[in-house]
Amino acid sequence: MDLRNKLLQHKPKVTEIEILGEKYYVRALSVGDVNRGLFGQHKLLCDIAKAQGIDLDYDDPDELGKQLGKVYDPYRLARNLALRLCDKDGNLLFDFENEDDLKALSSLDNEVSEELSRALMGGEPKNLMTDASSK
Repeated sequence: MDLRNKLLQHKPKVTEIEILGEKYYVRALSVGDVNRGLFGQHKLLCDIAKAQGIDLDYDDPDELGKQLGKVYDPYRLARNLALRLCDKDGNLLFDFENEDDLKALSSLDNEVSEELSRALMGGEPKNLMTDASSK
């Protein structure tokens, strides 16, 4: 196997978690996910600011950063969950750009949301187990 294909075999790790007696899976972020987080979030915040009637100062990067820091993203937590919740093969269960999916995730019971968030933050949720087959 050539070096390129060997490198491309490294897929995001999938971790099995148990919440309220049910098994769920979360996956580590891919390079594409991190890219969207770094660069896509900026565009998303600009779009949200525009929709909220906020005039942004694109000529002053420092001021723009301050302005974007104050923009309210109603789906930030749901979007983060959508980027991580997956099936046992690592396929995402939700579309982080689909408003219906984001609304559905936003309606989760707080206990479920906290357990999922704890798992995503690297905490120790109840009955955390690593899926050895995802290596």
